[in-house]
Amino acid sequence: MVLGTLCRASASDPLSRLLACRDISDATARLTCFDRETAALAAASPAPPLALPAAAVHVPSSSPAATAPRPPLDAQQQFGLPERTVARKEVAAGLRSTDAAKIQAHIAGVSTQPDGRTVFRLDNDQTWRQLLAEGDLLSRVGDVVTISRGALGSYWLQVATGRGCKVTRVR
Repeated sequence: MVLGTLCRASASDPLSRLLACRDISDATARLTCFDRETAALAAASPAPPLALPAAAVHVPSSSPAATAPRPPLDAQQQFGLPERTVARKEVAAGLRSTDAAKIQAHIAGVSTQPDGRTVFRLDNDQTWRQLLAEGDLLSRVGDVVTISRGALGSYWLQVATGRGCKVTRVR
């Protein structure tokens, strides 16, 4: 397979020989081919190409490189990073929209669990449950609720009466 790939590449064109290495399916043979061809290119090159600083390179906004989607962060790039850092990197890369600080919805249903915690079913198909049984929030079906982010990943639900409680999303 290696010989067939290299035979298709022009013997006089080192770049086509290097690109032909991509077609080799065996990983060891492919790496050997790349090593051999890049060594030949380096030996044939009189001087290394001039590298421009990143700030000097301008990519027009209409070019395909400017509009091409960036690949998502892979598992190795995410390893050990807090979720907020991963989210911030994905937002910067255009892979994730910015997180909402709060949402508003209408109560579609209210129920109380046997342990006294209230469950709120909203008109946006989300379901939220009180973290602690804190008593009646004086909420009714149709009322507007606001759920906002709290400290340390918590969420606060506030009903139209002004009363509120910490909640967790169930669905």
